[in-house]
Amino acid sequence: MSAGESLFPTLRRRREIGYQRICRRCRSWCMDHRVTLAVSAIAILAHVVPNLAAVLQLDFASAAAGQWWRLLSGHLTHYDSQHLFWDVLMFVVLGAACERQHPKLFGVSLLVMALGISATVALVCKDVSGYRGLSGIDTGLFVWFIGDQIRHCLAGRDRLFAGFWISMATLLVAKLLYEFVTGAVLFVDADGFKPLIESHLAGAVFGGLLVGIGWCLACRRFPSLQRSDSGG
Repeated sequence: MSAGESLFPTLRRRREIGYQRICRRCRSWCMDHRVTLAVSAIAILAHVVPNLAAVLQLDFASAAAGQWWRLLSGHLTHYDSQHLFWDVLMFVVLGAACERQHPKLFGVSLLVMALGISATVALVCKDVSGYRGLSGIDTGLFVWFIGDQIRHCLAGRDRLFAGFWISMATLLVAKLLYEFVTGAVLFVDADGFKPLIESHLAGAVFGGLLVGIGWCLACRRFPSLQRSDSGG
C-alpha cells in the first residue's frame, strides 16, 4: 500500500472522530442549558404563530377567569420582532450563565420569578389589561448573575473583578432609575406598546432574593469562608 493510500483513510478517520467530538460537545451543551433553550424556542414559536401568542399572552381578565397558565406563559410572548430579538438575546446569554451555575435551582427560580413579576404587574398596574415579554425575567437573571460574580470574587479575594461587577450592578441600578423616572425603556423602541417598568423592578427584586439565597447556602456549606471574609 502506498503512502497516499494509507494517508486518506487516516484523515477520514480523524475527520469522523472530530465530527463525533463536536457532536458530543454540542449535545452536552444543549443538555446543560435545556431549560434556557426550551424557553427561547417557545418564545420564538409563539412569535411566529400569532394564534399561539394569543393563547399564551398574559391577559389578566382571562387569568382571573381560570386560565392561570397565562401568568407563566405571558412572558414568552412579544409585541414585535425587535421586542423578541432583544428579550430572547438577553435571556439566552443570561439564562445559559445562570443555568450552568445553578442547574438544579434554575427551572424553579424561573417559575417563581415569572409568577412574582406577573402578580406585581397585576397588583400595581391596575389600568393594564395584558403583559408580554421576557424583559422582567431578563432583569432578574442579570441581578442574579452579577450577584453570583460579586460573591465569587469576594470569596476569592479578587478585588479587581469584584469592583468590575459592582460597577456593572451600579449601571443596572442607574438604568432602572432612568426607566422609572422617564417611563421609557433602553435598547428597545416601544412605540407599538406601553413599557411596564414595574416588571423590571419586580424582576430585580426577585433576582436579589436569589442572590441572597445563594449567599446563605454558600455560608452554610462553607462556614470557614464566611469567617475569612468577615475578617478581611
